[in-house]
Amino acid sequence: MSRTMRRIGRIGLFLLIMAWGLAGAARAEEYRLMDGTHIWGTVSAFDEQGVVFRLDSGGFSDRVSWSKFDQASLKKMAQDSKLKPYAEPFIELPPEVRPKPKKIVVKEVPKVNLPRRASLFSLFSAPIGLFMLGLLYLGNLLAGYEIAIYRERPAGAVCALSALLPVVGPIVFLASPSAEREAPAPSAPAPEAAAAGSAAAATSKKIPTAAGSGLRMARSSQTGKAAGKLEPRVYDRSEFTFDRRFIETTFSGFFRVVPGPDVRDLVLVIKTPKKEVATQRVTRMTGTDMFVQPIGGGAQEVRIRLGEIAQIILRPKDEKGRK
Repeated sequence: MSRTMRRIGRIGLFLLIMAWGLAGAARAEEYRLMDGTHIWGTVSAFDEQGVVFRLDSGGFSDRVSWSKFDQASLKKMAQDSKLKPYAEPFIELPPEVRPKPKKIVVKEVPKVNLPRRASLFSLFSAPIGLFMLGLLYLGNLLAGYEIAIYRERPAGAVCALSALLPVVGPIVFLASPSAEREAPAPSAPAPEAAAAGSAAAATSKKIPTAAGSGLRMARSSQTGKAAGKLEPRVYDRSEFTFDRRFIETTFSGFFRVVPGPDVRDLVLVIKTPKKEVATQRVTRMTGTDMFVQPIGGGAQEVRIRLGEIAQIILRPKDEKGRK
């Protein structure tokens, strides 16, 4: 009985294997590609990239892209509900089934008004333009004030003209020469000199004085020196403005190549925080500097900045030793 059962089981297993092989052979189909080749087998795996087939000859094929199948093979695979979503996008529809493209409606484009060409006046009509114009106007007034100081003109008059005639007013004053400055009046004789007597007065006439220098004769009663001695004239920055006009008008005699009789026996001593220079000749002047030839310096020229001059002393040449 047991041998009979084992024999029946073997026969059933053989029949089952035969049925499975026949079923697999029945499912194997032909799939054609666009290049003319074909594949015999069944679909084993698939995704968006393509399909892998179990070949009828055994083994598996490489992954075949959906775009390589012909239309008949795609339609065949689209009959399977699992393969349809992947195969259907590659199936070409007949012309009568294709959706008609939407009609393109060309609408009229409205015309854009081009902005007007910008001009100088339109620029200043904007807030930023007005702000820039205000800055330029203030700069014009400041320029007028600085030019008034440089040309020694009344600052109020120059600023008023600059306000009425922007740019033009400052240019007019800048092109005009500087105002003439009067030389400082000579200092009044000291009370001691007024009461000195005829002998002191006679001695004073023999010593020449520079024009506008204020050099005077006085009796030095406090130091006990002899009557009639010439006292130095001291110009201090706290009392005078040392600029080009002041130097040229007050010490004009020192600008000559050969000293005249009025300054022949006088020496100009210029003191700055850094040095002290004694000279009998001012060689040249600029708006900010004066150049002098120091005594005993030969032809050497010394530059002195007007802004650094602290004191100018006009004294006799033989004071502190004849130089």
